[in-house]
Amino acid sequence: MPRSGDNKGMYFREFGIPARIDRCFTVEELEANIKKYNGKKNCYASVYVFDNEAEIVEGKTNYESAMINTIWFDFDHNKDVDKCLKDVRKFIRRFCNPLKITPRIYLTGGKGFQMNIDFLSPVDLPATIKRQAIQEYLKFLKKKYYLNTLDDICIKNSISSMRRIVNTAYISKIEGRPTGVWCTQFTVAQIMDCDIAELYAMAMENTGAVYPPIKSARAQRRFVEFLCDEYEVKHTVSNGIDFLLRKIEEATGSISHSFSMTSGNIKPPRELVLDLIERNIKLGCSNHEENKVIAFELINAGWSDSDISFVFRSIYNEPAGNWGWYSNDPNKAGSNILALRAKGINRYSGDKLLELKVHVDVDK
Repeated sequence: MPRSGDNKGMYFREFGIPARIDRCFTVEELEANIKKYNGKKNCYASVYVFDNEAEIVEGKTNYESAMINTIWFDFDHNKDVDKCLKDVRKFIRRFCNPLKITPRIYLTGGKGFQMNIDFLSPVDLPATIKRQAIQEYLKFLKKKYYLNTLDDICIKNSISSMRRIVNTAYISKIEGRPTGVWCTQFTVAQIMDCDIAELYAMAMENTGAVYPPIKSARAQRRFVEFLCDEYEVKHTVSNGIDFLLRKIEEATGSISHSFSMTSGNIKPPRELVLDLIERNIKLGCSNHEENKVIAFELINAGWSDSDISFVFRSIYNEPAGNWGWYSNDPNKAGSNILALRAKGINRYSGDKLLELKVHVDVDK
């Protein structure tokens, strides 16, 4: 999520206690909720971020719009948390270490562990298969590596899962007050070397430790190759990820992200919007609503993904990040452009542009 002061993107993360009570579009919004409820309620956030523009019913999250950039594991045992630790270690030894993957690992503060393996970049799956893709991959890993404590509810919830937020207090469900244990992140070395008592002792100190994700191309490829096998897509080591994802899309009969219009429906971009683009390139910035105006205008004008990507890259003149308006690959559209294309929405009317005050002087 972006920091406030940046363009507020269309992606948000859900916050819960644990019931979902808010959408957080920025880090500051999430931190404000944590500050308000930490120590009083158990604090949770959605594993994935979702597209606010993809709502089918207003105010209801479209979970199929999740940005799949990680796989989340929830290890839980009501009586013996040491069994969870053994499963985590087993998975590290047998899956992560051979592939040189560094997972993020957390003691929840209760009787379990959370773990993430992070992808090099988001995996752009068809919306119709995202939920099942995560479910089947977790089922496969649980069975193959005998992960008996990997929670079935976590698997079932898939893309809509909520996770306990790191460095927040664990609240007793019986007494309704803090137990003195905090949701704490540990290094792989600590998990492998410390016993469960030592880990809990550290989790009672509220260390505040936060280790950033180490993104893995191998973790990403393993996931995509698993899906290829699931959907009977032939693949070799020489096939690129984008190629395999396109084949998965074809195999599942999903709507292609490519865009075509008949010549009769193509509408040349209006001078007003072209002036807006020129102005924003000069300023080096563009707000969220202006980005939508530009995107809809150029999509309806039949512009290619690479041309639209070039426009937004020219405005911001910096690496793409996770904003979604363009990608680091000049030939590939940003995730927001793909989402807007899929909706097939017409460009804004002249009255709507006036309402949005899109009447600019490029010399100002």
